[in-house]
Amino acid sequence: MQNLPIYRVGEGHDIHRTAEGRPLILGGVTVDAPFGLDGHSDADVLVHAVIDALLGATGQGDIGDWFPNTDERWRGADSSDLLRHVLESVITGTWQIQNLDCTISAERPRLSNWKEAIRQRMSELLNIHVSAVNVKAKSGELVGPIGRGEAIAADVVVLICRELPKKSG
Repeated sequence: MQNLPIYRVGEGHDIHRTAEGRPLILGGVTVDAPFGLDGHSDADVLVHAVIDALLGATGQGDIGDWFPNTDERWRGADSSDLLRHVLESVITGTWQIQNLDCTISAERPRLSNWKEAIRQRMSELLNIHVSAVNVKAKSGELVGPIGRGEAIAADVVVLICRELPKKSG
């Protein structure tokens, strides 16, 4: 009997308010903008959404469980380091990332010129081929906090798989 792989899907979402005097970091890339995002860590909404998607797919809770904003250890943390920590758990569990689909919603700055750099960086951080990563950018169409430029959000879907151990005999 053939052992078929197990597939799981995870989704992640994050949103942060814009904040003057902070760098704007999206997907581990510092984006040229006159503002950044407010948060306990570096407020990288895309990496935070990726973390939640991975944790959801593997049934390991959410980013708040792992890195609570009440814990001073995580104040100002580089979200890429948080992702590396989560990846150790995912890889230890023998899961492999198949693909990642990301949407960043921001009225400003326009992200079309940044999508490829973000895609490349996410590929590096996740140690997967760049063809397995997609990054889309959407505006808020002047609606709600995103459309007014008050916030930036990210949504992520990830597909992971693991092969079942081979049966002996």
